[in-house]
Amino acid sequence: MNIKLRFSIHFIAGLFAWILSMGIVVMLIIDGILPMLGLYEGMPGYDLILLVLFAVSIIVSSLIFSWYFSRPIWLIISWISRLSQGIYQEPADSDKIYTKRNKLKRPYRLFREIITNIYELSDQLRKSQQEREKLEQLKKDWIAGISHDLKTPLTYISGYSALLLNEEYSWSEEEKHSFMQEILKKSKHMEALIQDFNLSLRLQETKAQIPLRLEEANLVEFLKSLLADTWNDPDLQEYDLSFHCEEDLIPFSFDQRLLYRAIQNLLLNAVMHNPPGTAISVQLTNVQNEFIKVTIEDNGVGMDRATVENLFKKYYRGATPDSSSAHHSMGLGLSIVKDLILAHRGHISVNSIPEKGTTFYITIPFAK
Repeated sequence: MNIKLRFSIHFIAGLFAWILSMGIVVMLIIDGILPMLGLYEGMPGYDLILLVLFAVSIIVSSLIFSWYFSRPIWLIISWISRLSQGIYQEPADSDKIYTKRNKLKRPYRLFREIITNIYELSDQLRKSQQEREKLEQLKKDWIAGISHDLKTPLTYISGYSALLLNEEYSWSEEEKHSFMQEILKKSKHMEALIQDFNLSLRLQETKAQIPLRLEEANLVEFLKSLLADTWNDPDLQEYDLSFHCEEDLIPFSFDQRLLYRAIQNLLLNAVMHNPPGTAISVQLTNVQNEFIKVTIEDNGVGMDRATVENLFKKYYRGATPDSSSAHHSMGLGLSIVKDLILAHRGHISVNSIPEKGTTFYITIPFAK
């Protein structure tokens, strides 16, 4: 029975009971109570007394009638008011609406669907608030991480610039060239971080699909060039890096700039979260000219289940068992990597086992 029909039946039944009780009370007063008090019809003041008693009986019956229907309504109103103020706990007297058998008392049964829905709404709002607080904390940690990531190369740039400007030392041309190379490398690092940061903000603001500049190129040569650029960094010389592909030519349409950033972030992620000596392999496969598959695998420290489940969430910068290592730069997180792969109508997934390593799988279909 829906609440409208049930409320109508209860209201009509209550109204009928109220009228019936009024008639019975009036009869008892006229035929029972007044004669016992020696008051009879026709006596002076009899009509006034009868009117007063009749009014009192109406007020009492109305209070009982309104109490029955209004008590649950006032509870619902106060509960909704608390929710609007961000107070998601039940009112203090909400436990009084249940019997000892944990069933709704009779006046509240009329509104059981509403009460159930308010309980569910309260629970959802409470969970949403917890998620918002968690997201805000992640955002703060994310911004702090970005600040650290930008500060690190900036420190190198400031340091080498100060050395070059120090007139107390006479640097050789070879030393000057070495300093300038470091400054250039750290500047490019900062530029890449800023580009990622701007792209992440643009994705967050527009919430629209990333516009791609598709160009056909040899994907094999593209990945070889990307890996060469990444692995030429002297800091990566202690890692065992390799590339495998059974074909020399895979013509493929993609946005070179965006796919470059996505795969490079995955490679740097594998480096920064694993100790020197870790083997990192990249494999490219053409699956029947329907889609390409890029596999990035390492035998490093791996990740626990909680990290894997949250890895692609925005602002997440989870720690790994190797978080005590010197590699503190966490980049912009893998949420942006997922967005870039999805923009190519692709898919990315990860499999990781603590102390055994991590594997990322990227599949992107050929453009029709």
